[in-house]
This record gives sequence, structure tokens and C-alpha cells, in this order.
Amino acid sequence: MTIRNSQTYDNLLLLKDAGAVTADGAATVASVARVLDLGAARMQAKVVLETSAIDQVTGDETYRVSLQGCAAIGFGSGVVELGSVLVAAAGRNEILFVNEQNGTIYQYVRLYTDVTGTTPSLNFIGFIAKV
Repeated sequence: MTIRNSQTYDNLLLLKDAGAVTADGAATVASVARVLDLGAARMQAKVVLETSAIDQVTGDETYRVSLQGCAAIGFGSGVVELGSVLVAAAGRNEILFVNEQNGTIYQYVRLYTDVTGTTPSLNFIGFIAKV
């Protein structure tokens, strides 16, 4: 018996579409910053990251992708990290998260990528899926 690690994909829950990330920043879809409204209730889910290409030529590159939450859609202040992962190879990574932290519901979420190194480049898509 083969067990597949697959998820139901919903385009409305897409946090980042394909494209190389070469500098720190919030994720985009169709070149527009992507913020999802999860609603005012507690949610437990995961972010699925599918990495298609990763530059590790010089060996000093690192890639950290985090899910950030905020009570305000503009992400001006009060931004918290709901979960993160260090991406080290092409393939699948997952970030488990709950949008409630210390009694506060973080209704709005986005992906943020932190890259370091000489020639960083990470190409991936990210979307929210059920646990």
C-alpha cells in the first residue's frame, strides 16, 4: 500500500504563487502582496510549501519562510509569527499553525521569506490546507 502526502488545493487559500524570491519580503500572488482573511474564529491548519528550485551554489544561503499573523489587514504593527520552517531542499515543507496566540485571534495572515547568503534564490508556492 502506498500512502500519498497530498492536500486538497483551493486557489482562494494561495499565499504565494511560483516565482523566485531573492530578497526578504512578504509573499505575492500575481505580483500583488497577498494577505488572507481567516475570519474572527480560531483556526488550526497548515501551510504547504512546494519548493521547485533552491540556490545553494555558494553554500552560505539560508531560507526561512514564516507565516505571520496580524489583527489588522495592513500589517503595520502587532505582527506575530504563527510558525516557520527552514527550507533546505526542493520538495515539500509544512508549517502547522493556530491563528490564536495568548487569547488573541490573528484574523489576517501572510507568508514572509527571510533569505541570506551570496546568491539566494528560492522558487516555491505556498497555500493553506486542512490538518
